[in-house]
Amino acid sequence: MQSVLARLGLDRVWRLIWRPDTVLWLLLASLLLLPFVMLTSMGGARVAQMKLQADEISTLASGIRSYYADNVIARLQAADGQAVYSESYRDVHGGIPIPATLSIELGALFDNAHSDGRISYEFLSDYPFAKRLSHPLDAFERNAIQAFRSDPRLKTYTQLNGNGLGRSSYRLATPVLMRSACVTCHNAHPDSPKRDWKVGDVRGIQEVTVRGIQAEGFGNLAGLFGYVGLLGLTSVAATGVFRRQSQKLTSLNRQLLDSSQRESSLSARLADQLQELSIFGSVVDDSIIGITIADMRKPDAPLIYVNNAFTVITGYSRQLAIGYNCRFLQGADTDSAELERIRESLRSGRSYSGELINYKQDGTRFWNRLTLYPIRIGDSDTPDYYVANQVDVTSLRNPNEASIPDPEALRQAVAQARRALHDAERFGSALHNHLAASPDSSTVAAEAYLVADQQAHERLASLIAQLDHLLGKEGTTDG
Repeated sequence: MQSVLARLGLDRVWRLIWRPDTVLWLLLASLLLLPFVMLTSMGGARVAQMKLQADEISTLASGIRSYYADNVIARLQAADGQAVYSESYRDVHGGIPIPATLSIELGALFDNAHSDGRISYEFLSDYPFAKRLSHPLDAFERNAIQAFRSDPRLKTYTQLNGNGLGRSSYRLATPVLMRSACVTCHNAHPDSPKRDWKVGDVRGIQEVTVRGIQAEGFGNLAGLFGYVGLLGLTSVAATGVFRRQSQKLTSLNRQLLDSSQRESSLSARLADQLQELSIFGSVVDDSIIGITIADMRKPDAPLIYVNNAFTVITGYSRQLAIGYNCRFLQGADTDSAELERIRESLRSGRSYSGELINYKQDGTRFWNRLTLYPIRIGDSDTPDYYVANQVDVTSLRNPNEASIPDPEALRQAVAQARRALHDAERFGSALHNHLAASPDSSTVAAEAYLVADQQAHERLASLIAQLDHLLGKEGTTDG
């Protein structure tokens, strides 16, 4: 069982690795890491090379110095030889250099062997002879001497400056130990600053410094790095472009698929929606209440729609009304205070309801029960449109001025108005549900009707109730 699970886990990992996205990211990571891997590898190789060179030179110098001290100076001392060993051996007849002088001069030979200063050798001590020139010890050199004196088992003291790249350097210090011949010479020398040396004491250090080779020493390696870096950047850029294009194509295909699916349903609904809109338009246009829409975004807020009831109530045709401000209904007896209320409502973006005298196209006065409703599109602070309802209530305000129709005809008119109100409520509810389900198919006229519908029904219901009351009184009198 465990083997089966392990095999399934390996298969899952294998499928994950061979996914196109995983392979793409692995390729990108390899290209991006290639310059760093090459630089790190070359840096490590250079550090190892510098360490090897320093070890070799240090071993060579130590061997020469030890050989000179043991097989030249010590043997001459034991045999009372004629040679004179001195740090100033060039000025003495038969003089030969002492070990420290030999080491110093060997260091000069090492330095001169490299014209670029890549390798240098120094023989240093914090107890230099009084007449010998020496430079001040730096922190590395002082720390190395102190470390060797603190720990006799310590053989080397090193320091790497840099990371092996560029002009970095590797410093190697080894201890210079006092041998028997050295103790005898130094303790008796007139220029020695210390005369109590013992065998095994740390006299100083010999230091080998190896500096990194200049970039020119690697041939066209810098050009190779530049090419690899450019290749990596190009690969990243190309991959990014291809990935973006792939994402765009995938998104476009998804959108096309969604559009094709929506198209099949929309095409089936389109005919029904057109029919519904035609019915809604007929309901608005054939309403028994006057409906007008004014565009408040245009200069002087002209009318952009009037229905049939408005033309019947006012006598103005659509050609005479649309494109003009509805103040053409005002006249000499129009109440100025009521007009100011209308203007204030328009300025503040509020609704208005009231009654005032207006004039028909032929000059006849009528009492107009007017309601105004603001329509805002989006997040606008000011109304974009105003919808107005007009109801002729002259017969209610001045019963004497209105001819009294036959009661039976009046009852038929009330029943017809009640049926029209019921139809308007039914179509208004259907329009509301339709716009809620398909907001993109709404029109200004449909929205205007929705706004006006509720208040208009209230006005109609009130008017029908008053007519029912009057008819009821008349029937009682006749009885």
